Amino acid sequence: MSGAAPKQYIFANILVYMKLKHLALCLGMAASLSATAQIKYRDTEKKPTLVPYDSSIAFQHLTPDIAQLTLVGQEITFLKLNPRRSVRNKEDTLLDNLKMKAVVEVPYKSVLKGGHFYTPYKAIENKTFMIVDYDRRNLEGTSTLIFTLRDEDRKLLLYQVPEDNLSNTPVIINGNYEWLKRQYVGRKLHLRKENKKTENVLDNNKEITLTNEDVYSCTDIAVIFAGKQKYGQPFLIVKNSGNQELAIGVGKKNEYTTGPLIEEFEF
Repeated sequence: MSGAAPKQYIFANILVYMKLKHLALCLGMAASLSATAQIKYRDTEKKPTLVPYDSSIAFQHLTPDIAQLTLVGQEITFLKLNPRRSVRNKEDTLLDNLKMKAVVEVPYKSVLKGGHFYTPYKAIENKTFMIVDYDRRNLEGTSTLIFTLRDEDRKLLLYQVPEDNLSNTPVIINGNYEWLKRQYVGRKLHLRKENKKTENVLDNNKEITLTNEDVYSCTDIAVIFAGKQKYGQPFLIVKNSGNQELAIGVGKKNEYTTGPLIEEFEF
């Protein structure tokens, strides 16, 4: 018995040593984790301050700083094709950026052309859809706006618009159209500059000279097929002091190729 006691004592000491070593290791790891948690990191990328969407903003002018969820619930309408457009065939109205949202994405009311399926523009022309989701993503190096739309049959569609093509998109936000009517109909406008030579899209694009001495009274908002534009575009319909009717584009110069623009006028 006397020989076994020293062995048990030695074994007990070894266990105590191992426990102390394990405890020291755990304390070291805890200290390391605590030290890591105290290190601060800061992202230097400047992110835009998000603002809610308001109806004064046209679809073509959606910017990255618009809070995505604030567009949910807005309705959009795809504008009619211009019957006098320069190209008139089926190929110029086939879309590959509008598809059904499903496990397998397929074009909406698809047609087959050249071995590929497309969405015919006629399937969405002059039809209204509700935005139920909106996102911006980088797809193959291109900033792209992605809309989830719901049609009247409650089917979901994915509509992808590269940011570079936004200005040429044939879409109007219904709320923006109503805002234009509230903002301008019944108001009187004046040209900012002394005079301007332009075209009257309501009179076969005949040349007309506008002056800032004249008063232009807005009577309506309408979508017009101006020149050889592929799609219709919204214009202010105004009358000058001589009761001559003309149209004013509500967008920017790269969007409207014919006629005066609203940015050239003031109240």
